[in-house]
Amino acid sequence: MLTTQRLAMLALDIDLATLQAESRTTFFNALAVMHEPLWPPSPFEPAAFEWARKSLSSDPEGQGWYGWALLANGGERAPPKLVGIATLIGRPDEEGDVELAFGLSPQYRGLGYGGECVRALSSWAFANGAKRVIAHLDAEDVHAAHTLMRSGFADTNEAPYPGVARWALQAAA
Repeated sequence: MLTTQRLAMLALDIDLATLQAESRTTFFNALAVMHEPLWPPSPFEPAAFEWARKSLSSDPEGQGWYGWALLANGGERAPPKLVGIATLIGRPDEEGDVELAFGLSPQYRGLGYGGECVRALSSWAFANGAKRVIAHLDAEDVHAAHTLMRSGFADTNEAPYPGVARWALQAAA
């Protein structure tokens, strides 16, 4: 579990990853959160949940590298709100690079949750051996670019695909 000012970020284990892949309702119930009608948030698709399940199945010690549930305090007498999900797309490669992806449900965008998530997961990745965190986004997505820039990332000006921007954050020396 990672915590930020307003988020509790729960690293998925094999059990939660399996629930996420198999049953949205059961996943929401296991987290004791309100059911989100528009799930999963962009850029995630259901196939990503199966990837997380398979990855944790083959790397049972990989909790934290394959998925996080982003929970916000629902207020007094209210259950927490599942505001989004994030993942570090596997363990760092040979150079120490790891990719970060995050998605927030539409009603929680623009409220600062993305920045809190990006900063917390980047710090966690660096503390666990990553040397650089990379994020790919639609080159026209000024909101995501702004979130990354405010979190210390810089545009690498290396477009891996047409219309895709690559942003990166280097670990402190």
